[in-house]
Amino acid sequence: MDTTITAADADDAHGALPTEWQEILDLCAPPGGRAVAEIAARMNIRLTPMTLLLGELAERGLITHRPPLAASDTTDVNLLMRIRDSLARI
Repeated sequence: MDTTITAADADDAHGALPTEWQEILDLCAPPGGRAVAEIAARMNIRLTPMTLLLGELAERGLITHRPPLAASDTTDVNLLMRIRDSLARI
C-alpha cells in the first residue's frame, strides 16, 4: 500500500467525473502524489474499495502509479548519523 499514486493530468477539466474520482485526482495532484493507504485514510474508504477505484482510474489513464522505493534507496545510515551528531553539537 506504499505505492505512490499521481494524477496523470493536472488539468482541472474533470467536471464530468464522479465526485470520488475528482477528490482522488485532487489529492494526488502532481508532482508529489500520495500513497494508496493515505488516499484511503483521507477519504475514509477501506483499502479494498480504494484499490478498485484506483484500478478504474488507472485503466482510464487518469492516474499513474510507482511502486515503493527499496529501503536501500531511501535510507543512508551514514548521513543520518552525521545529521544526528551535528544536531547534538548545537
